[in-house]
Amino acid sequence: MNRILFAVLCLAAAACAPAQELTLAARSQPAACTIVRPTSASPSQVYAAEELQRFTEQMTGVRLPIATDEAPLPARAVLLGNTRYTAELLGAPADVGALGDDGFRLVRRGDRLLVLGGPMRGTLYGVYELLERFGGCRWYSSWHSVIPRREAFTVPALDETQKPAFALREPFWYDLFNGDLAARNKVNGNAMHLEARHGGHAYRFGGGLGSCHTFDTLCSPEVYFAEHPEYFSEVNGKRLKENTQLCLSNPDVLRLVTSNVLARIRKDPGAAFYGVSQNDWYNFCTCAACKAIDDTEESHAGTMIAFVNQIAAAVEKEFPNVIIETLAYQYTRKPPKTLRPRDNVMPCLCTIECDFSFPIPASAFKENRAFMDDIRGWSAICKRLYVWDYTTNFRDYASPFPNVLALQGNVQFFHTNRVDYLFEQGAYQGRHGDFAELKAWLLAKWLWNPDLPAEPLLQDFFQGYYGAAAPLVRTYFDALHSYYRDPAAKPLRIFDDPRRTPLTDDFYARADALWRQAEAAVKDDPARLYNVRLGAFPVLYGRMARMPATEEIKVWVTENPKQYETPAAPRQLATELLQRFDEARNIRLAEDGGRHRDVLARWQVLAHPPALPPAQTRAIVEDTLLTLGKRGTYGDTVTDPLAEDGSAMKLYNTHFEWCATLPFAKVAFDAGKKYRIRMRVCVEKEPGKEGDAFWVGIYDAKNRRGCGGMERQTSAVGEGYAWYDVAEWVPERDHYFWIGPGRFDKKGGATSAIKALKIDKLELLRVD
Repeated sequence: MNRILFAVLCLAAAACAPAQELTLAARSQPAACTIVRPTSASPSQVYAAEELQRFTEQMTGVRLPIATDEAPLPARAVLLGNTRYTAELLGAPADVGALGDDGFRLVRRGDRLLVLGGPMRGTLYGVYELLERFGGCRWYSSWHSVIPRREAFTVPALDETQKPAFALREPFWYDLFNGDLAARNKVNGNAMHLEARHGGHAYRFGGGLGSCHTFDTLCSPEVYFAEHPEYFSEVNGKRLKENTQLCLSNPDVLRLVTSNVLARIRKDPGAAFYGVSQNDWYNFCTCAACKAIDDTEESHAGTMIAFVNQIAAAVEKEFPNVIIETLAYQYTRKPPKTLRPRDNVMPCLCTIECDFSFPIPASAFKENRAFMDDIRGWSAICKRLYVWDYTTNFRDYASPFPNVLALQGNVQFFHTNRVDYLFEQGAYQGRHGDFAELKAWLLAKWLWNPDLPAEPLLQDFFQGYYGAAAPLVRTYFDALHSYYRDPAAKPLRIFDDPRRTPLTDDFYARADALWRQAEAAVKDDPARLYNVRLGAFPVLYGRMARMPATEEIKVWVTENPKQYETPAAPRQLATELLQRFDEARNIRLAEDGGRHRDVLARWQVLAHPPALPPAQTRAIVEDTLLTLGKRGTYGDTVTDPLAEDGSAMKLYNTHFEWCATLPFAKVAFDAGKKYRIRMRVCVEKEPGKEGDAFWVGIYDAKNRRGCGGMERQTSAVGEGYAWYDVAEWVPERDHYFWIGPGRFDKKGGATSAIKALKIDKLELLRVD
């Protein structure tokens, strides 16, 4: 009896104990399981088997065999997708359709593990979930993964289903365009380079009609304005060709745009979305018909939705599955009062005006309050909703931008308001914006599941990406995010100048010290040393931005050139920034390409200053050193044999306000000393006309006053080039020389007395 009782107790204890883990692979042992995929597997299911095989081998040294379901079912197996054995093991037909394109179910049945998902991406995502959660695999960036060494790769008993919170998940950060990295982190955006093995694109914008600003593509003012100005915006009683929108109440515009949209869909069928949306400026049409609609709807979205609805109705007849996307942006962001978007119309709301130091619903910034009202209004009237959110500083990708603690709250807020498609625009043109890799990785996690706790994710990334430097980097991260506490007074905006933020010189000094300690902590870990060195780049960038601005000297007229020698601190900092820039190989400093190039050029000049010229009290300034506004419109540099150097700056007389300038920030002069400036110019007169020939002077931009100048009538100038004295004064850094053709009456039409003004050179002379 004692033995029987003991056996019963043992069986009862076993029944209450957790189920034994299934071992997929154990180091130095034969493969414990076989990977089984359907014989007719999709490319992504084939790739899922290969990825499971690849990473299991990296973790354990064991290569699992791959078989199709044509073969007998192995005793121990991982079944991918809906195989011919799946229904029997589940005890019911597998409802793969209910999982959608991306969802999956992980379920143990004894010694068989089923990764059940659809053929597009679901099975592949299920494999990555296994590898990440039970294998410890991490894919933080395209160049830095953590695949741990394991003695065994095991999976417990489980039965769970996952489906993503958002259908379209697009963290629009440069590194996530890598298809492998995107798939491994379960993002499926249109910009990701997703090949067939990754499941391809389900949400492509087609027909050359992207997600924004397509009016000019569909009805170009260059093509139609000359004959049909009524197609375009009426503003202040005048139809606009430049920076125009469409007249959305015009029936001919509707017919033309509808025809063009349909033609583009026919040429590029199969995409999910086709965009019909306003240009990236204001100037909405205020003609009587448009104004009547907008007044009735109490929003300029009234004309937009009325117009797009009619296009969508025509599209639906021929392409019932196509969605027409439009913008609820700037002047169209407020939802209309009575109009409702058709089911095949998808408005896209943009958060461009918001504060990003706190989640949108937690910020006291007035624009956040307005955005909350608008998204709730659209959510109530739309079948589907797209949000274009912003997650970086576009003015300076590389400057510190402490928005990480707002990201999850924003994603949750969008999910609560029924957003289906979420586009998170970051530094999309290159690597290593401020915490770029962290932000992209976190967004990928939260776009799948917005409720994943933030702190474990942060600890995971910092430890995996920075290694021994993690505590130091985390200290910096926490300090950075503590500086924005009053968004109503000082919001965090996406075009902020790093010179005008709450971050102080003391903060930058402490931040620099932390990153240098972090670098020392990983000096023997090359992979993480790279991550730390480029992670520190925004601090170096911010320090440089806060240093006093120094223009490249173009003109030297000083007895003491050494006073303009580049100081050691900016020279050393510029050298270090350039070294790290080259080390990164692919880094973008700003969205605007001109600013990116200008910043780099400034660093080059600071790091490699030219040799100082000899002392001199007279300098000739050639016309090529002047700054010309709107080159090609106001004027241009021309060949002129009468100019002493064969070149002149010709002002066309199309604009008279100070067309050409010379900032004295670019001139090396002796402070407190008097200088004379004169110029050699040629006036091309209009025969038979009398009037202003030119005006010229020195302006103090700081104190907003003139410091001398002169003007001439045509009767007082001769033919050909001549020298004219402009001014004698004591220059300062905020002064600049300016010149323009003679003034004329723009409102009454051009009445200038000259054809053009040509500038050969200036002379600067110290006179005291």
